[in-house]
Amino acid sequence: MRNRRWLVAGTVLVALSADVGAANYPFRFKDVGDDAGAFPHVAGIRGHAVAWGDADGDGWPDLFVGTFHNAGSKPGVFLWNRKGKFTPDKQEHLLTSGIGSGALFVDLTNSGRLDLYASHCAHGTTGVLAVPSLLFRNDGAGKFTDVSKDSGACPPNYSGRGLAAIDFDGDGLLDLVTCEQYYGKVKIGPCLFRNKGGYTFENVSEAVGFPAGYAGLAVAVADFNRDGWPDIFLTGGAGEHRLLLNDGKGKFREAPGAREVFQWKDASGDNPPAGVCIADVNRDGLPDVVIGNHFKSPWSAPAPIKLYLNRGVKDGVPKFEDVTEAAGIKLLEMKAPHVEIQDFDNDGLPDIYVSIVKFADGKPCPVIYKNLGTKDGIPQFRDDAWAVNDFPTAADKALKRAAPLFEKALKEKKIIYMAAGPSCDFDRDGKLDLFLANWWKEDRSLLLKNETEGGNWLDVRVEGKDGVNRMGIGARIDVYPAGKLREAAALLGSREIAIGYGYCSGQEAIAHFGLGKLETVDIEVTLPHGKGKLTQKGVKANQALTVKP
Repeated sequence: MRNRRWLVAGTVLVALSADVGAANYPFRFKDVGDDAGAFPHVAGIRGHAVAWGDADGDGWPDLFVGTFHNAGSKPGVFLWNRKGKFTPDKQEHLLTSGIGSGALFVDLTNSGRLDLYASHCAHGTTGVLAVPSLLFRNDGAGKFTDVSKDSGACPPNYSGRGLAAIDFDGDGLLDLVTCEQYYGKVKIGPCLFRNKGGYTFENVSEAVGFPAGYAGLAVAVADFNRDGWPDIFLTGGAGEHRLLLNDGKGKFREAPGAREVFQWKDASGDNPPAGVCIADVNRDGLPDVVIGNHFKSPWSAPAPIKLYLNRGVKDGVPKFEDVTEAAGIKLLEMKAPHVEIQDFDNDGLPDIYVSIVKFADGKPCPVIYKNLGTKDGIPQFRDDAWAVNDFPTAADKALKRAAPLFEKALKEKKIIYMAAGPSCDFDRDGKLDLFLANWWKEDRSLLLKNETEGGNWLDVRVEGKDGVNRMGIGARIDVYPAGKLREAAALLGSREIAIGYGYCSGQEAIAHFGLGKLETVDIEVTLPHGKGKLTQKGVKANQALTVKP
């Protein structure tokens, strides 16, 4: 096995062999970057933004990788997916140069064509450090036009990080919500770019009540209080997160009590929270929250990602509880910026994934907390990739945990973390795969095909009209065993259509459900903004279903 090198917080670490209990690891992934044609195109990059989306409408998700285009890195790349095989795009303006920090394929005009927005962290005065965010109009047939300059959504000198799509005012057009990093002076803070049509946007952040000057790394959107209107969650650089509730009249207010519940007291300076994902982990029909971390030296002071359960809504305000420890979410001796709640083995129980990969016998083992079910109202998780763990515990203070100790452990375990790592079923086999963009240009990005043996599955799209955006973003899908529609105790899964969650990542507008052994289910779709509900009974498993009003 060849030597591999990683640069972590300025320290070169060498990993020679690995043993993470591969025989007991419940998930199976294979690195298919070469076979699928992603290489050599994604080699030699400082990958820091990834978006999936079917840009040409052929049914196969294409891949955009934005980069920190500095220090010898190549610019960003765009790859077309042709039935599970990737080929590079030749449009030079899509080879983006800038400090890429997020990306989305998003239909901004309800045309049925996915446009591309790339978030750039413009925190300098010259060169790539000064390049603002970019917006590309999809003209069809795989052709894109740069419409950034006059769009109003790409302000200069804005240190953009995470972004998400939202129809905050219910006009049927998707708006864009972004956040600004906390490093250095915050110029603007989080922005809500209202879609005025025709690829023009207005920054309405102040008018809608956004916290001016607030800084963080990620944003996610969901209807937290189930009133039909999308709310916004912002992760704060100092650990002071914000949950902003939509009043349905064009304004947002901070959820009372949420700041205290979500506060990370150990987060400050170079120890920031990072990505955030919102989905129902315990199948009670309420959206829960998981937050990743980007701590400077977790190998010296291990830190967990954090899980918060939605305990219900009172007077329009959702109440949350930190159940990280009770749920079995263990400390991590590695940065874990990207997080997702997805069912990777299709057993019907949503797992929690972070953008860390270990290697055993040359095989990649993404760090996935497997959902074991609920005990005393709290979901239980285990992490087999981290199970064989000879890191000393935090109680072993006499060892004075430090980077050399972590380096020693790395020599016995191959391990690496990535920033962006969104899931996507790129080969359309019903299992969620992963692309992890490597920031270290000297080493390899990973296209991981999911080969886990698992249950049946269902993918659901919602094609909106009449005031509902065409991508169906904001629609909620509830899945039940056949014959048990709306029986709360029988709820198999609940998920909103969303894109732009985790960290620096964009996903397809698809709700993925594992069904276990079920072959037939009933589904109910709740459209956003009070536009009604749609039901379908007797839906067959193992298909991609499009629901239309």
